[in-house]
Parts: sequence; structure tokens; C-alpha cells
Amino acid sequence: MPPMKGITTLASSLLLAACASSTPNDPALAGHYLLQGAMEMGSELLLNEDGSFEAAMSYGILDVYTRGRWSQSGDRLTLHRDRPGHNVFAPDMDLGQLIDGMQLQVRPGCLAIEALDVCYAKAPTRHAAR
Repeated sequence: MPPMKGITTLASSLLLAACASSTPNDPALAGHYLLQGAMEMGSELLLNEDGSFEAAMSYGILDVYTRGRWSQSGDRLTLHRDRPGHNVFAPDMDLGQLIDGMQLQVRPGCLAIEALDVCYAKAPTRHAAR
């Protein structure tokens, strides 16, 4: 087999294996989450069923907001932010990178940031008054 054909076959096999082993996003994970257990830090995460997310984080005078896509592989959920826009007030600061690539472990009742020993707990849903 010519070397190029072997490389193409290998790449195709790896791509098929990756697609077959990926887990579709669990729609039950969609919802509004609040960070629990972090000292002097507040954060909210909104996971939408369509695979998009919005995240906000505050620590002292530092405020971060970003949006993007989330993906799930087994018990891991990863946040992939959209390409950042130009920040008029602080062009050299791209604070959304703090959230980009963040991995959360799916646990019963929470999405955990293991390195920080904190958890995003699903906020109680509010039902409209009748």
C-alpha cells in the first residue's frame, strides 16, 4: 500500500472511531446552574438543549461573560466558547479564555470542577403563577 493511502486510511479510521465513541449531549443536563462552594466567587452557567451555553463569573472586580457550545463525552462536559469579540474597554484582556475548555465532571446533582473542589448545582426551576 502506498504511504499516502495508508495515512488516509488511518485518519479515516480514527475519525470514525472518534465519532462512534462520542456521547451525544444529555438533554437532562440542560438548565441553569449556580456555583456552590467557592469562596468570594460567583458564577452562573446556562446549558441549552441545543448545545449552546452562556456563562458568567465574578471574582472581586473581575467579571467574565462568554457564550459558546458545550459537548459531552461520558461523564465529562466541556465548554467551548465562541470566538471572542473585540473588547472596547480593555482590548488586551480576553477573560473568556478562563472558561474556554473548562471541563466539568457530571455527578448526581452537580457539574463539578474537580481541581477547585466546587460544583455547579442546578438551580430550582420556577413555575409561572397560574
